[in-house]
Amino acid sequence: MHFLKMHKDKAFASLLGLLLGCLLPVLSPAHMVGVSTEELARGSDLVVEGTVEGTTSQWSNDGTTIYTSATVVIQRVIRGKTEQNRVVVEYEGGEVGRDGLKVSDVAEMAKGEKVLLFLTRGRSRKDGFAFHTVGKAQGKYTVGDDGIARKKGVSLGRGREVIDAEIPVDVLIEKIQSVQ
Repeated sequence: MHFLKMHKDKAFASLLGLLLGCLLPVLSPAHMVGVSTEELARGSDLVVEGTVEGTTSQWSNDGTTIYTSATVVIQRVIRGKTEQNRVVVEYEGGEVGRDGLKVSDVAEMAKGEKVLLFLTRGRSRKDGFAFHTVGKAQGKYTVGDDGIARKKGVSLGRGREVIDAEIPVDVLIEKIQSVQ
């Protein structure tokens, strides 16, 4: 009898270990590979410095995803060209009524926030086109009153050494403008 109980305990422990082993990759947070300032600049249609005027979250046309549109008033175009003084940047996540969606490694924005953005043109989830950050959260810097540009909300698995996580905004702009 003692042998059967010991055998059941071993079988249960093995099954539990197998289940946990299968679930661990799903439960682990996503880690991005670091993208350098030069790579971000090369992958961008437009790089701007500006202030977030406001955000609005809504459901996508197909009703499957909540996304947020952030309107950014442009103070300076650093790379690329635009005749507009505002851009709309879309990203996954947000809250609509009692429903919410939180997405890791996304460049969330808040009203009044000063930002430097690496942008690419893409299709809007509603209609027409919108801009999206290059490299997800890596394509956004928050610019502090102290003149320092900081990356926030980025979980890097490798490549941490190639990113400019905290850099004077003027130095960052010079670096972006020097990219061929």
